[in-house]
Amino acid sequence: MSEGTPIGAGPGSPARVLGVDPGLAVTGWAVIEAGTPRPRLVASGVLRTRAREERSVRLHAITEGIAARIATHAPREVAIEQQFVAENVRSAMAIGEARAAAMIAAAAAGLPVHTYAPTVVKESVAGYGGAPKEQVREMVVLELALAEAPSPLDVSDAIAIALTRLAEARFDARLRASGRP
Repeated sequence: MSEGTPIGAGPGSPARVLGVDPGLAVTGWAVIEAGTPRPRLVASGVLRTRAREERSVRLHAITEGIAARIATHAPREVAIEQQFVAENVRSAMAIGEARAAAMIAAAAAGLPVHTYAPTVVKESVAGYGGAPKEQVREMVVLELALAEAPSPLDVSDAIAIALTRLAEARFDARLRASGRP
């Protein structure tokens, strides 16, 4: 996979991140653009697959759907939520496969992929790693000054994942500017 261009690189080029909340039935996605004084939501939505279709067809649809969002919105990086260890093995496998489908689309576009544990995303956006999804959604609304809350929760989760990547990139840039390793 290509390293791609890091966030914030390039004169006059706004940083865009595609956040992905993977799921076999519903994959949330959001494109966030870094901005001053706050990031801006460029676009968001969900990719839905039908349970009656074969898994390979569903995974292909996720790959193609993410690839289409990359082509349309030109993010520089992709941020994807890591799979948590679930008690339901079947569910965990489906989420992992959906995650892989999104990663394949990013790799095909030559974009770097950053992954974040759900607790890291919640900590970054809501200040508490155990925050419920509804609290994360409310913090996303505040952070982006949205007129209404994104729906379904898969969308607000994808926004939160992208915001986490932007926060990490800002921190890394400050660290580099300070001369620290």
